[in-house]
Amino acid sequence: MFTFARTAHLHWRARLGAFPLYGRFARALRSCAGVTALLALGACAVTAPQPEPAAQNTSAEDPVLPGADEQLPDHDLDARTLYQLLMAEIMAQRGMADAGFVAEFDLARESRDPRIARRATEFALMAHQANSALQAARLWRELSPESDEATGTLLTILVLSGQTTEAEPLLKDVLAKASSKPIALGQTAATLSRSPNRQQALEVMQDLATLYPNVPEAHLAVAQLALAAGNSALAVSEARTSAQLLPATPTTAVLTAQYLQGTAPREAEAVLTEFLKHDAKSIDVRMGYARFLIGQKRYADASAQFEEILRVRPRDADTLFALGLLAYQEDRPKEAQDYFKRFIAIRSQTEAEEADDESGSDSATSNRTVSSAYLYLAQISEDRKDYREALDYLANIQTGSDLLNARLRRAIILAHSGKLGIARDELHGLSPRNDRERDQIVLTEAQLLRDTDHSQDAFDLVQKALVDHPEDPDLIYDLGMTAEKLDRIDLMEVQMRKLIKLQPDNAQAYNALGYSLADRNIRLEEARQLIEKALSLAPDDASIIDSLGWVQYRLGNNAQAIESLQRAYGLRNDPEIAVHLGEVLWVSGRRADAEKYWKEAGHKEPDNEVLRATLARLNVRIGSL
Repeated sequence: MFTFARTAHLHWRARLGAFPLYGRFARALRSCAGVTALLALGACAVTAPQPEPAAQNTSAEDPVLPGADEQLPDHDLDARTLYQLLMAEIMAQRGMADAGFVAEFDLARESRDPRIARRATEFALMAHQANSALQAARLWRELSPESDEATGTLLTILVLSGQTTEAEPLLKDVLAKASSKPIALGQTAATLSRSPNRQQALEVMQDLATLYPNVPEAHLAVAQLALAAGNSALAVSEARTSAQLLPATPTTAVLTAQYLQGTAPREAEAVLTEFLKHDAKSIDVRMGYARFLIGQKRYADASAQFEEILRVRPRDADTLFALGLLAYQEDRPKEAQDYFKRFIAIRSQTEAEEADDESGSDSATSNRTVSSAYLYLAQISEDRKDYREALDYLANIQTGSDLLNARLRRAIILAHSGKLGIARDELHGLSPRNDRERDQIVLTEAQLLRDTDHSQDAFDLVQKALVDHPEDPDLIYDLGMTAEKLDRIDLMEVQMRKLIKLQPDNAQAYNALGYSLADRNIRLEEARQLIEKALSLAPDDASIIDSLGWVQYRLGNNAQAIESLQRAYGLRNDPEIAVHLGEVLWVSGRRADAEKYWKEAGHKEPDNEVLRATLARLNVRIGSL
């Protein structure tokens, strides 16, 4: 929604992402939420396993173990059993958890002891053996049917294994016992949403929801699973049903609006505004409404809602930060600066209080850090070319996750101040902790080289980095765009085709190549196809819509071009979009409108290279920009 760094070229940065793989079963069972989230409900609440109490009058024959209070089989801990238990533990300690599982599971079946079945389940999870874990968990629950932990573990494994049909009767039983049906239904949806078989999970949730037709949360649970399964029509239908049921709560109002806003934004807004008519003091709903408005690009309306929240909570740090972002987005830098400074004052105080709080309380007022606000303040100063002030703001960031960003921003500011050598030396002195940070440093150096008219040096730098990491998407994209800046469209196309092969769904690669062809007025039909492919992957991306308008203009479809460019500018009032729109309006005879957009672009970026080149090419001189 809000971007930190503004770049000179609208199409420069690619939005690339990676989704790491993880050990699904082991991770799920390591956390209390993974094992027992579904069961942490009202009367059937389950908490994380508590530390074992200090032994009091206990003996080896009566160990204090989880589950010791339940009915256990009457058998002695003989030498053979003790030997098997010890050998299983030793094998697990030596990295042979799968062998430990076999020994423990056999003993659990023989002894019918739920504690041993529980340990067998843990060994199977340690060994990442899903089928073995399922066997053991089934046995554990069979031997301890009243154990919430056994039920929760079995449910988690079944769902993560995609066996939601077997999980359904267990879920039904949990729901029946829950004292709070709304909470239980929400937890059920959260559990089922982790299933790899999304359609089956949806069908199970629909079956369970039929048992509670008058509970709004039942329909919201179905809506959540429907969206995950790609059934947006069902999600909207269930959200509408939820909106008609009473009593409405802040949670149901916000969730209903979330499920409606994609395809029925007016209905979504009506749900929120109607709730606020009856409960104007609901901060949660007003916050949800403000976020909805941001999603609709109605920033002024969103600001009004955040201001209302601030009136009730004048020291709410998150609200101050949001208002700062909105003010910056709407080109109100002085107001943004004020909000960020107020945020820093309040957040600094709460951070000091948190540091002094020895109770471990997590009642912090904000998820944002002081450093993140300093980054924005530095950006505001940099925008008005007050580089000294920008550097002063960045100097406040000495630790934390924003430190690297601060160092990179400092280098760019130094380069813009005419100190390119110092900037590069500082970048070379940074020590990246991983490949991602290495990329950031290289790409930042390439950026400052391009910004100071050293594009060939930037090209050489990125090309060298690619030798060691030939399939790094960020480096490939950057090399291609640098080649484009050097007017080497042949090299640019090679890199973009390579990136498209690596990432067929990378919208920015299609867009960059298509725009470059259109901008040179060559292979226009191919350019249009590339841009339309990009648009199919990212239909609301302003830069891609701008490219579409530009290729339409090159093809002679001025009316369509104006429509596309106006839509792009509505999504993001970027100076380059304004320049493009101005040119099409100018050649279409709407010269007053063209001057208006050009002046807006000049006001935001007086040194905009595209604006200067466009006015020179059209031989146009307009009033003061």
